[in-house]
Amino acid sequence: MRYLNRMLKLKYVLDISDSASRARQRMAFAGLSFLMVFFFAPGGAIVGNGARMAFMIALGIYFHLALVQSWLISNRERHWEKIELPSYCLDLPMIGWGLVVAAEFLAPVSPLIAVVALVRGIRYGPCMLACHIGLGIAIVLSLAWLVPYWQAHLELVYANLFLLLVLPIQFYGVSVKIQASSKSLRQENLTDPLTRSLNRKALEAAVWRMLNAKEPFVLSFLDLDNFKMVNDTLGHATGDKLLKRVSTKLSVRLRAEDKVYRLSGDEFVVLSLGNSRPDMAENLGQRIRAAISEAIQYTCPDLPVSASVGVLQVSTFEERSLETLLAHADQLMYQAKKSGKNQVLVQTL
Repeated sequence: MRYLNRMLKLKYVLDISDSASRARQRMAFAGLSFLMVFFFAPGGAIVGNGARMAFMIALGIYFHLALVQSWLISNRERHWEKIELPSYCLDLPMIGWGLVVAAEFLAPVSPLIAVVALVRGIRYGPCMLACHIGLGIAIVLSLAWLVPYWQAHLELVYANLFLLLVLPIQFYGVSVKIQASSKSLRQENLTDPLTRSLNRKALEAAVWRMLNAKEPFVLSFLDLDNFKMVNDTLGHATGDKLLKRVSTKLSVRLRAEDKVYRLSGDEFVVLSLGNSRPDMAENLGQRIRAAISEAIQYTCPDLPVSASVGVLQVSTFEERSLETLLAHADQLMYQAKKSGKNQVLVQTL
């Protein structure tokens, strides 16, 4: 069930760096396949064959979609995901289609079926490896059953089946180790080294996905009032201890859906899902303030340290970005400071 749930939420697994690489690979495959068929096919073999003509047009569209996706990713546009998931699911079928309608020209690229399965299995783990291997075997067997060219060249069928069956056995252990190592590295890359809460990079990815999915959320920006006094009076070690306790108390006192991020210094952000009513947002801000108050009582009860919180409800998604949302929430937080500190202000966008 855990693996099935992972597959159903594939769009949350795909990340921008892998997608950029896949976009370039799609461009290379589409461009090379187009050129191979165009130059190797005799006169009339394309125009006179409706299936091949459709495949060549599809290759052109496929290439340009990959080009658009690469541009979106390079410009940090969030709409790249709208192309990535359909393209990800179409990669192997696209190769299979080419091996059906232009088998005599694209037979040399048939090992791509095994290569794609292997690369994705190594990147995403044993479950994805098994799924892609199964799909690859189904494609190769269908070719041998339905396409005359492959029926006449069974040695190519056996070679591809050999790759699909042997490579996973050889690389299963590598897949497990790489997935575990990759998960650990990604987690480390998204974690603040001092408080072990999530960092700004993780916040950017999370907000990006929420905006792309158009799911309402609440962004709470908080800053510790008079935090400098802790460092100046009790030392930086105590200041660090307070920041750690703030992160811990927020994680414990808030819901599992409320994620804590440290931006820098004594600035934190809480990203919350499902808080759509103003009274819920106000309640969230008060719970954040109470959790921080507990951390302060444990660490420096004699100092006038508190928290100012700006709570921003986001229910409209056009022309939004992390920078603009943080600017709104930051402004709210400073208004709370100006109104006497230790305050919570709520605003809806």
